[in-house]
Amino acid sequence: MSASHTLVGRLGGDPEIRFTQLGKSVASFRMVTSKSTKQPDGSWLETETTWYRVAAWEGLGENAVESLRKGDQVIVVGRLFMDTYTAKDGSERQSLKVNAYSIGPDLKRGVFRRVESAGVSAKPVDDPWGTPVQDDIPPF
Repeated sequence: MSASHTLVGRLGGDPEIRFTQLGKSVASFRMVTSKSTKQPDGSWLETETTWYRVAAWEGLGENAVESLRKGDQVIVVGRLFMDTYTAKDGSERQSLKVNAYSIGPDLKRGVFRRVESAGVSAKPVDDPWGTPVQDDIPPF
């Protein structure tokens, strides 16, 4: 098993969803991370920029497509690997890819309002802690 990596960056485009031959959904999007260094004059200089291709499977991917847009600041946790492919010009190239385990908004630059997806209930019906106690008698 490989180690998980945590990436913080911005979406380079809207997530797109497709389906495998077996009917599993997978969303993909490009993500950019960058490191900025503050200069003595107070300006910022971007010193490192790295692009990743992120894949999010099934429910995670479907939620990403519904929730995320180009430019959004996100945190992605997943397995990082190098992919080799042949470009249109025939040259062999490599790209960094991430199979995401978790995706969330980065609250450093804004707020997030949660909206439940159609398949998830905010409070399970059989949740004993979800109903307020109506009397003063402790349950033990």
